[in-house]
This record gives sequence, C-alpha cells and structure tokens, in this order.
Amino acid sequence: MREGWIDSARGVAIILVVLFHAVINLDLVGLAGPWSRLAYTLDTFRMPLFFFLSGLLAPSLLARPLREVLRTRCLNLIYLYVLWCLLLGIFRGLLPHPPPDAFASLARILVEPNVYLWFLYTLCLFTLVGWLTRRLPAWLVVGAALIVSAVFAAGLVSTGDVPWDKTFRYWFFFVLASRAAPTVRSVVPRMRLAHVVGAGVAYVVVLGFFLYVADDRIIFVRPMLGLLAVAAGCGLGVIIARVPALDFVRHLGTRTLPIYVVHAFPITAAAALLTQRNIDWPPGTGLVAVPLLTLVAILLALALDRLITGRIRGIFDFPVARWTAKGPAGVGQRAYSVT
Repeated sequence: MREGWIDSARGVAIILVVLFHAVINLDLVGLAGPWSRLAYTLDTFRMPLFFFLSGLLAPSLLARPLREVLRTRCLNLIYLYVLWCLLLGIFRGLLPHPPPDAFASLARILVEPNVYLWFLYTLCLFTLVGWLTRRLPAWLVVGAALIVSAVFAAGLVSTGDVPWDKTFRYWFFFVLASRAAPTVRSVVPRMRLAHVVGAGVAYVVVLGFFLYVADDRIIFVRPMLGLLAVAAGCGLGVIIARVPALDFVRHLGTRTLPIYVVHAFPITAAAALLTQRNIDWPPGTGLVAVPLLTLVAILLALALDRLITGRIRGIFDFPVARWTAKGPAGVGQRAYSVT
C-alpha cells in the first residue's frame, strides 16, 4: 500500500528538481532573476531528499535474489536511462546553439552520466551496491557511505565529472534510508507542524551560517545539511498528505518518472530559443519566468504521460512486460516513480 507522505515528499522533490534546472538554464540567458541565488539551496535540499526517499523503498527489493533485482529494477532503469539520453541528446543537438559535443556525448552516457538523467543511472548502481553489501553490518556500510559522501561533498576528492561526484556525494542518504527504513517509516508519520518548522528553520539557519560566515566545504557539513533537508522534506510530505487541497503534490510524487525524463526538453528548448536574442525584458520578468517554465515543463510531462499510459509500451517502461514482471503472478512493473 502506498504511503501518502512518501508520495507527497517525492512530489516536493521533483518540483525542486524541475525548478533547479529551470533556474540553471534561464540563468544562461539572464532570465533567472532572484531565483539564481536559490540554486545552491535547491541543490542541497532536493537530491538528499530524493535519494533518501528512494532508499526507504529499497529494503524489500534488496531482499530478493540478484537475478530478480536485475530483472525487475536494473534492466528497467538502464533501458529508460539510455533511451531518454538518446532522445534528449538528439533533441538538444537539433536546437539552435547546440552544445558542441551534443552528439559525441551520447557515446559516453554509460561512462559519463548525463547531467539531466544521471539519477536513473545512479539509482541502478546504488541498488546493485546495496544488494552486494546487504549482509554487512549496518554501521559499517552507513559509516563508509558517510565518509565517501563527506569527502566528495567537501571537494577533497573529485572525479572531474559532476554527475559522478554527485553520485558519491549522495550515496550516504540512500544507504542510510535503506538501513533505517522501518524506523523512519514508523517515526516520520507522527511528525507535527512544529517538528517540520523546527527542521526547516534549522536547515535555513545552518545553511545561512555556512554560506555567509563559515566555509560550507568543511568535511561533514554538507551531509549534515542534507540530513536537515531530509527531515524537513519528509515532515513537509506528512503535512501535505494531511491537506486535501494539496493532493496534487502527492499526485506528482506518483508520476516522478515521466516528469524527470521529460522536463529537460522544454527547459533546454526555452534556453536555446532565447540565447542571443538580446531582448530587453521588463523588470521582474525573471521572477515570473522560472516558476512559469517549471509549471509548463511539469504539465507537458504529465500530458505526455496521460497520452501514452496504457497505449504505448517502451516509453516510460521496458517494452517487453514479461522481462521485468515480478513474482510468479507475472505482474508487470511500471516505473511511474524513479524511486
């Protein structure tokens, strides 16, 4: 049975993912306005929350035989990752002012994860590592993940590739959630508004301190920020799930996959079409442009999902249903959620 607070928290996370990419792309054409100052904040909040929520749902999967894990989860993730990398790469290559390596980068998508779709690739890797380490003591695996994430987040170690660095940076949150899932799923639903506000205020205060007073690259600071973001994000999911008027956020949390793989198309198209236009935008345009583009990207993704669901296989799921079916009943796994 689905847990409303998890779907609501995922809805918050996917909105922040789209908003972040809208900010980054519109900033290239000078249209991000005051939103550009929030880019770092969005980066320290959205992905720790996303990976933590993914880890919460991992224990039952990791308890299955490796063959079933590969078939029901990894095959689907890698297929969708490669498919949408190819579609996005071709699309961006045909836009005005395409990236110089738009087509060449397609050949390296398994070595250099795509900057928009790397989450799918990373989630597959985390699942495999989680299965291989499932019998090791929790303290050992979580401790190792914390150290790895901390050194990459502090910039002490780098692969030279942003998606790979982020993969190591956020490993801790997936591992922690996968090992503490029963406790988290028992405690979080009991959170109240005061707890959520407290976690949110703590996140903002700590973030502000290390942004403007101290150095946020001190080791273990960013994992600490991520934990505060997770607490606030999960608590926010609980509050949203209790408000019927905000049910659309929970709905977005059940459709994270279509939104995740589609949103980069309208966002990158908007940036490409506005590049070198030299338009004299009225004051305040950036304040409206970012949320507007975010809304358009989400609505287009939902429209495409609605159009395709039940009609065409192979767009948001693996094309051969029986290959990724789980259990003896042969129930197909349709990956509406990337978590």
